[in-house]
Amino acid sequence: ASKVTNIYHLNWHMALWIGVAQALALVPGTSRSGITMTAGRLFGIDRPTAARFSFLLAIPVIAGAGLLEILKLVAVPEPVDWISLLAGVTVSAVTAYACIALFLAWIARIGMLPFVIYRVVFGLVLIYLFT
Repeated sequence: ASKVTNIYHLNWHMALWIGVAQALALVPGTSRSGITMTAGRLFGIDRPTAARFSFLLAIPVIAGAGLLEILKLVAVPEPVDWISLLAGVTVSAVTAYACIALFLAWIARIGMLPFVIYRVVFGLVLIYLFT
């Protein structure tokens, strides 16, 4: 099978199963982005495209959680500092964008192996410490 090198070349079948894999992040210790990138790689998607799609999948979840929190804030009787909230969201969005851009460049250059090694070693340390 040829490699998928652009998110516009994913078909609905790939996107559906990558989304289903995302649900595995409900298991404690499972990285949402890690599991979706792994699922993408299993479908023959190249590293940068799998990472980009994984980050795009997070947008509806983050937006939905933010909307729910805003609805809760609207309902409280206490005053809300909307300017500070907007400033925090803006700074968070800018830093997240910068982090994702740097991460995607890094993934394209060195691959995912360092992250796999980190996760395995960290998991083994946690198993040792808590068993």
